[in-house]
Amino acid sequence: MLHMKSITKEIKNDKEGFNKIKQLYKSAFPRQEQASLGLLISQTKKDSVRFDAFYDESVFVGITYTISFDGVTYLWYLATSSEFRGKGYGSQIMQHLTKIYPDNRIVLNLDVQDASASDSEVREKRKEFYIRNGYTTAEYSCIFNRNHLDVMTIGGEVTQSEFLAIFKHYFGPIVNFLARPKIVD
Repeated sequence: MLHMKSITKEIKNDKEGFNKIKQLYKSAFPRQEQASLGLLISQTKKDSVRFDAFYDESVFVGITYTISFDGVTYLWYLATSSEFRGKGYGSQIMQHLTKIYPDNRIVLNLDVQDASASDSEVREKRKEFYIRNGYTTAEYSCIFNRNHLDVMTIGGEVTQSEFLAIFKHYFGPIVNFLARPKIVD
């Protein structure tokens, strides 16, 4: 049975467990898409931010990083360990998130579809995964950390202003001015 543990409350002092999380985070996301682990962890002091690890019994299978604000939850990171990909754990984690946030709309980003990109097949598989799990593509996309990203949601539409408000809440007004995503219609 899949269960979740808070990385900052339950695992941070477990060196072996935290190293597995760190390795997955570093290997699952391109360097340009990785925020500093120090930033991610420090922001979990806010009640609206969660950094969680998922386990099947005692076996580590994946992580999520979420930010909730005003009825919207932003899924910034979702990764499953490479040895468990394609075995339904990602979908189970997605279902778990809808149970944690039953009244929230959930929004996420992923690389835009680009047939000329060197990782075009990976991009397509990721989008298909989210569609299979009930997500739909928003009417807008964004540029975040110089990456052009699609916006996908489940549980209802997330407006552009709601999407941007999540980052303002997370970063604060000054850093948000410099680091927030730019909407592309």
